[in-house]
Amino acid sequence: MGLVLFSNPELLGIVQKYALEKGDVLAVARVAGIMAVKSTSSLIPLAHNNVAVEGCTVKLSFLEPSEEYEEPLTTTPGAKQTFGGVRIMVTCESTGKTGVEMEAMCGVMGAALTVVDMCKGLDKGITVENVKIVGKKGGKSGNWGIFAEKETTSQ
Repeated sequence: MGLVLFSNPELLGIVQKYALEKGDVLAVARVAGIMAVKSTSSLIPLAHNNVAVEGCTVKLSFLEPSEEYEEPLTTTPGAKQTFGGVRIMVTCESTGKTGVEMEAMCGVMGAALTVVDMCKGLDKGITVENVKIVGKKGGKSGNWGIFAEKETTSQ
């Protein structure tokens, strides 16, 4: 997952109304995310080559300026985000022996960089923040993060 945060108070409205000259930001960023997933081994020198990604989902959603967040949005010291942005979530699936974390992370960054590229003319302070792996299903380490089974306690 990752966030693209706007520093221009007008940009969110422009992007939501599809009024940006370059086109539909979320649609283009979604395609870029998928392309980045497919290009991981050429972007990351030691990533496994030709991992069989059997499924990929790239979800982008708007962050409203007034939205309550579960965690701090920015890791930049002293930065205060109040103008909204875009949340990016990429999930990849594979039945191969190696994980697809790098593919998902490349997808997030490909989508995020596309949002930045399309919006930088209107927002010089746009940032990419909180890019991280939030969970994994299966493999040697089992399920963790958002895929961890929640323990139930009987009372």
